[in-house]
Amino acid sequence: MNILWQLHMTYKKQIIDMKLKSMKKLLIMFVATSMMAGINAQEAAEKKLLAGLTLGTGMNFNNPQTTKINSKVGVDFFAGMSLDWHFAKNIGLSTGIEFDFNRFRHEFNVADHQIPMFEYSDKEIVQRGDEIVPNSGENTFQLVERRYRNIYLTIPTMLRFQTNYMGYLRYFGKFGVRNSFLLTTRADNEGFVVGEPAQTELNDMQNPGDLSIYKGSAGLSVGAEWNFSGSTCIVGEIGYFYGFSEIHKQDATFGSEQYEKDKNKSLYTLDGSGNREYFAPSAKQGQLILKISVLF
Repeated sequence: MNILWQLHMTYKKQIIDMKLKSMKKLLIMFVATSMMAGINAQEAAEKKLLAGLTLGTGMNFNNPQTTKINSKVGVDFFAGMSLDWHFAKNIGLSTGIEFDFNRFRHEFNVADHQIPMFEYSDKEIVQRGDEIVPNSGENTFQLVERRYRNIYLTIPTMLRFQTNYMGYLRYFGKFGVRNSFLLTTRADNEGFVVGEPAQTELNDMQNPGDLSIYKGSAGLSVGAEWNFSGSTCIVGEIGYFYGFSEIHKQDATFGSEQYEKDKNKSLYTLDGSGNREYFAPSAKQGQLILKISVLF
């Protein structure tokens, strides 16, 4: 019995020793992993300038400033370069250059049978100040809906407030403006050619006098930064930006006569005497965006 008891105790001791060794190995691995995480996070935290690629998508919310239009929710896709400058431990500046592919549409309200119209020549919508004079009626279009396809160059300028790294992650909030400059615009128009009974479309039309060159919005975003290797980070954020500028051109800056003020406008209605009354759509655009960046 004593021999069996001694064998049992010896076996039990061996089991306990094996468990202790396994626990020591796990503890060593945990400490080593934590140290590596701390080293990687410290490397990213100590780097003052991070730059890389960014991709994003979002929704456009147009706020009409006139009763002449109803505006639908649009979509956005953008790609470009992002740059973060950490000039203090928990404060930085986020900027970059993004190509913003912007889509939205307007429906035009018909009030008192005043149907919005415009004239066109080939693929270009004619402005009042253009020298092109289309044949009366032959190139006149009654507009029901217009779909916009625009490309902007956007420069975000944001203050960034961030936490310290907690393991591989740190969190941040941003506040600032998105400055967008129009590069190209095309319009797909739905309605009726004057003299034709069937509804039709004029697609891919140039309309240089419609949209403003500058589009601005202010807002905030929140997100997280994951440091997964050295100073390389993946950054994800979501934000909303309120549009504070008019996205359509209005009266011309120079000129006192009504003709001079209307020279950039292409849309008009006819009054009771058959005279043209030119107008421009009016709206401001907010954006809800989701953005992913890889920074080095």
